[in-house]
Amino acid sequence: MTAIQHNKILAIGFGVFAAIFAFTFLLLLVVSLGVFVALGISFANETGDKNQAGIGILGGVVAVVFHGILGAIFVLPTALAGWKMWKRRQNARIWGIIAAILVLPIMPLGTMLGIYGLWFFFSVEGRRFYLSVESGAIQA
Repeated sequence: MTAIQHNKILAIGFGVFAAIFAFTFLLLLVVSLGVFVALGISFANETGDKNQAGIGILGGVVAVVFHGILGAIFVLPTALAGWKMWKRRQNARIWGIIAAILVLPIMPLGTMLGIYGLWFFFSVEGRRFYLSVESGAIQA
């Protein structure tokens, strides 16, 4: 396979992984918000203490912020790497390395994609490919 083909496969892989990440974190966000609010309202009804509902809502807000920040940490660099690699931008290699490291602990597909990405980015072929992209020898 050529470096162009490796780059294309990795770009698609990072794009798909970013979409899966985004969907997963959005689902976690909605579920955790619902659970916290429901528990707060349930405890408020059982005990008669209306402050419990507020604590449940506060827990839901904290969960939304936590999942939003965590989602942004994982989704944005991975999506950005996929897009930059697809468009063959100059700093795509750096973003690809960051994305490969981020998906590495997610077994089994993330591990395979991360190892494949790191192998390509640090191989002689991958370095030459991105040097030629930077010099303008390979056009998007």
